[in-house]
Amino acid sequence: METGVKLNVTKAIRSAKTGMFLPREGTLVSVTENLGRTLLLVEFEGGQHEYLFEYEVDFENGNASRPKYGAGTDAHI
Repeated sequence: METGVKLNVTKAIRSAKTGMFLPREGTLVSVTENLGRTLLLVEFEGGQHEYLFEYEVDFENGNASRPKYGAGTDAHI
């Protein structure tokens, strides 16, 4: 994943900071690994930054994100 790529949020997500729903479109700022999970720092309109999980976004170039962790019948939570 390259920074600066446009992406779309795949479902309604509330901001942990403001409690408001996040916009659907954003730009990838950075990628971080934490406890075996991939976190994406996304910049939204107006300069708001939020961390999202990789499975919560689709990239505008048509490439879906990598495997959807915690989803499906094989999920180990």
